[in-house]
Amino acid sequence: IQEPAAEHTHTVIFLHGGGSDGPQFWRAIRRMRPSLFAKFPSFRWVFPSSGLLWSSSMEMERKQWLDASPRDSSESAQEIPGLSSSVEYVLRLIEDEVQRLGGRADKLVLGGLSQGQATSLYALLRCEHRLGAYVGMSGWLPLAHKLDQRTLKEGDLQGAEATPVFLGHGTHDRKVPLELALRARHVLSTNMNVDVTWRQYVGAKLDGHWIKEPEELEDVAEFLQA
Repeated sequence: IQEPAAEHTHTVIFLHGGGSDGPQFWRAIRRMRPSLFAKFPSFRWVFPSSGLLWSSSMEMERKQWLDASPRDSSESAQEIPGLSSSVEYVLRLIEDEVQRLGGRADKLVLGGLSQGQATSLYALLRCEHRLGAYVGMSGWLPLAHKLDQRTLKEGDLQGAEATPVFLGHGTHDRKVPLELALRARHVLSTNMNVDVTWRQYVGAKLDGHWIKEPEELEDVAEFLQA
């Protein structure tokens, strides 16, 4: 947890990618420029860690929120190992942090990187609150193929429809292809009427599967300020 340097006004819950953990992700964000911590000194930053989960692709236990490829074709969340339990954990974190904010869910930001985005974005669709904002990077939306096929009924989204969303992605991401991020954008903006701010980046590190400095951080800062 990165505690605020000024009087606490907002909270960000930010989920790491597969094979990482909260402290490691916090250290990575802390080193990046421009510094989001410096730009938002009154924000409390929460970097939770996933549990250990068997990785079917690596044939070993590792820290990850779910065990599924971005192209997973499961029919329900229950078919994706780890997704339901991780989403429930994130929803509990949201409730805890909303209480710290005096019930002001509109002052809470949720987000994540890679499968941290996948998990937190699916949690947003399950969240009963209208949050202040959502920030996703280099990730995808689980079960997007199912969500793209059905007509949503009133009340399905609870607070998600009113939460503004930022999605950033590398054009040459070799782990999560750009087309999957574009599908997430389509499902959110077209099927669910979510206000999505979309940005894509050339030249991100780690085969395009990472946060693009400084452009993506500048865009996230502008989005949060708005």
